[in-house]
Amino acid sequence: MNKLHDSSLDFSVATLNFLANVGVVLPYVLLLFKYQQTQQTNYLVAIVVFYVARAASVFWTKHLNLRASRYLLLCLWLGVLGSLLFSFTSVLPVVIIAAICLGYTSANIWPYYLTIKLHLSNSTDFKLKQFYWLIFLGLGLLFGIDFWLDLQYRLTFIILAVLFITALPAGKLLDQFALAFYAEHQPAKRQPVKAWRILVFILFFTALGLLTLLRKVSIDIALPYVLGIIVVAIGLLTLEIMADWHAITLNKLRLVNRGFLLSLILLVNSFLAYFVYGNKGMYLVFALYLLGFEGGRPLLQRLAHHHDDQATRLAQIVLLVGHVLILTIQPILYGLGLFLIACYIGFENPAINDSVYAAEKDDPDLAIIHKYRFSMYGGLLCQLCFFGLLTTVSKLQHLQLLRFFSPTSMAHATTYQMGLAWPLVGLSLVITLMTLASQRSTK
Repeated sequence: MNKLHDSSLDFSVATLNFLANVGVVLPYVLLLFKYQQTQQTNYLVAIVVFYVARAASVFWTKHLNLRASRYLLLCLWLGVLGSLLFSFTSVLPVVIIAAICLGYTSANIWPYYLTIKLHLSNSTDFKLKQFYWLIFLGLGLLFGIDFWLDLQYRLTFIILAVLFITALPAGKLLDQFALAFYAEHQPAKRQPVKAWRILVFILFFTALGLLTLLRKVSIDIALPYVLGIIVVAIGLLTLEIMADWHAITLNKLRLVNRGFLLSLILLVNSFLAYFVYGNKGMYLVFALYLLGFEGGRPLLQRLAHHHDDQATRLAQIVLLVGHVLILTIQPILYGLGLFLIACYIGFENPAINDSVYAAEKDDPDLAIIHKYRFSMYGGLLCQLCFFGLLTTVSKLQHLQLLRFFSPTSMAHATTYQMGLAWPLVGLSLVITLMTLASQRSTK
């Protein structure tokens, strides 16, 4: 009986490990797939709400003054609720609630899980890869069955809810293990929330919500007003960045660049890929990202013969080459460019985690949250620039915004490539070069 209990607990921990690793992108990708298959506006709204909730929760988590292990449990319960709601109905108010739940979980499950792992790194080992990949394979098979039977991802969301439930015992176990750590590391005293930051927060995410909701508008858009909202939103975002600039001493640009790259691949190119690969473009982008993110570090380390400095230089070269390749519309080169950028993100991620955590002395619970906050700044900057360019291109070319998000032909591939892809990749390259120069200057 004890052996069975231990095996069940091992499987629960492995499931939690799996969800923490893929939970950042999996709910978003499932929503994209569901919208692409059903073409229901409610799911487009859900994607918008999910993105806004995901960003907002990173900025305003930790205000309940709970331990990181308790926030991890909260993420699991919200994951259960959000997944079940998406599996049972498509009613707009319900899918909005579901999107908020999964948005919070998607943003915070990995930061809090990683925080607890780092807290316990000297006494606990959670590397259960044999179960980890078994769960991945099982979910993939169920995903294929769902797609084959045309269940519109209802089965997949039910299985996702079951996985969140399965991970709950592991979350409770980590909460118990963390008690000794918190007994020795009292969290820093929380600073009072300033009224002006609450106002900026409300204004910014109101603007972001208005901008993203315009994706379903089919009437003529008043270009100056939309661009005005975007400029104001970027200004408010800059105020937030400046207010948090003191939170960490190193890696600021590195984290902003990471967030920009993630949005460039998972948001912008998940839609642009239609004009390169057709209907399966979104699926291919996700597959290339996952493959590059998971395999980037071991691949680059092997190519560099496990010399860290050489591997780092190779990763930087790979990133620059990736930027050049995604400027093309040649399917092989474009896909290779996306893969190379994902390899760089996967290579950098462990090093950034260790660096940010080691530098946080006052409250280790906040180290990884600060990381994702700055990364989210970069992601939101990419999204605002993307929406500004899309609005401008749509107005000048007399196109509806939905024509980009729900394309029916390749007729405007060149327009979107020159008007969206090239400027965004150019901006990403500028931020990348600034980041690499900053890293060299601090060595």
